[in-house]
This record gives sequence, structure tokens and C-alpha cells, in this order.
Amino acid sequence: MNEELQSTNDELQQINDTLNSRSDELKRATLLVSSVVRSLGDAVAVVDTDLRVLVWSPGAEELWGLRADEAIGCRLASLDIGLPVGELLARAQRMLEAEAEPGDGRGDGVTLDGVNRRGRPARLNVEFSRLHADDMSPHGVIMVMNLLRQDQQERD
Repeated sequence: MNEELQSTNDELQQINDTLNSRSDELKRATLLVSSVVRSLGDAVAVVDTDLRVLVWSPGAEELWGLRADEAIGCRLASLDIGLPVGELLARAQRMLEAEAEPGDGRGDGVTLDGVNRRGRPARLNVEFSRLHADDMSPHGVIMVMNLLRQDQQERD
């Protein structure tokens, strides 16, 4: 009986070690993805094919005053932010519907005027890129928002 318990305990310890190792790998991958998102621009939002928010960067939280847990899972059109989302939605939808060619993933950019969370004007350049699935089909749209220089100074 003791041998069976010891054997079971050893198996459980091995499973626990494997889970801890995988948790560490996941944590490192999450930190890397977070770092990449923070490095892309002042604010980043990623939407799926239904235009629901998948990623809402810390910069987007700061700029628009909406926490990630409030934005993720919501349709972009339903977010109460000071950004004219109608134009964003139209461009994102066009990117999702357009036939992608090899190497094609970037759409056009647009300059928009919004109002940041502090009620100040925020002029932004927004660049769009397709989020591709493994088979290269559109899986969503990445929107990288950068404040234009004058607005960056007002933000600080």
C-alpha cells in the first residue's frame, strides 16, 4: 500500500512539475506579447471578425479611459470612447472583406480627431493590419493608434 501511495505521489509530483513549467512558459509568452503590443504604438486595439475587442492595450486604457476588462469582448461600436468609431468600423470591415494577397496584410491609415479621456482633443493616425489565422484567412484587424505630435504634448 505504501509503495502504491509513493508511486501515485511521484506521478502527481511529476504532473505538478510539468504544470509549473508550462505555467512559466505561458507567463513568458504573455509578457512577450504584452511587450510587443505596448511597443506597436500609443494605443492598440485588436478586433475579431465580428468587430469585438480581443486586445485593448494599456495605452488604449490611458488614452480612452476604458479598462481592458471593460472593452474586451464588447463590440467596438458599443464602446463609449471619444473616438469616431464609425470610420474605424468601416475600414476594419473593408479589410476583413477584401481578398488578401500573399504578403498583403496592411491596409491604409487614417487620421482622425477624437477626444481623449481628459476631454482634450486627440488627433490620431490609425494604421490597420489584418490579423491572420494559420491559413492566412483574416481572423481580425489590428488597429495601431498614434497620437500626432501636438496631441502627444497635450497628453503629457
